[in-house]
Amino acid sequence: MRSDRMRMKNLLQRMALGAAVAVFAAIVYRSIQYVSLDRAVMRHECWTWRWLPFHAAWIWPYLSMFVLAGLPWFMLPDMRQVRRFAVCLLVMAAVSWILFLGYPTACARPSADGQPAGYALLLDLDQANNCLPCLHSAVSVLAAWTLAQGTAFFQSFAGKALLMGWLLVIFVSIVALRQHTDSDMLAGVGLGCLSAWRLRLEPRMGADLR
Repeated sequence: MRSDRMRMKNLLQRMALGAAVAVFAAIVYRSIQYVSLDRAVMRHECWTWRWLPFHAAWIWPYLSMFVLAGLPWFMLPDMRQVRRFAVCLLVMAAVSWILFLGYPTACARPSADGQPAGYALLLDLDQANNCLPCLHSAVSVLAAWTLAQGTAFFQSFAGKALLMGWLLVIFVSIVALRQHTDSDMLAGVGLGCLSAWRLRLEPRMGADLR
């Protein structure tokens, strides 16, 4: 019984911390969007848009980032690792928010006319006025690195191959949906790699953080 209570307490702590980070990030991100809306530099093309056709179906791999980013909250074996992940996530987001305020950018996205309702909802919720760096790719890289370092399944060859394939599909969807340019996406990858390097989880399961 005591063990069950401890597991439930641990789960609730993880859920509460994840919810707090998500709410805080959403409030700040939405606020910055409105502040920088009138100053955003609009981009109408990039070289990958010329050969990668737009299709609204890319919304599903695009949204799968939230599943990927949610896994570390529940799969990391140590609560201290979860807290470290939360801190690195917020620091990475804060760097992006500062850049968004200093140099706001936007992408010319296809109209929602004739597109599925999910795409129209995406345009309403994610007003792409802050594109550089791409937080979508940054968060994906950080989450994938965390899983590969701190969980048993994703430390295996099959787990790492799954993460690499998942990341690739997310990266393509980011550009294919015209949410970001290729330079936005690559800048986000760089930021995510830097954040992942700072995370530095111990390779053995359940170990303390450095």
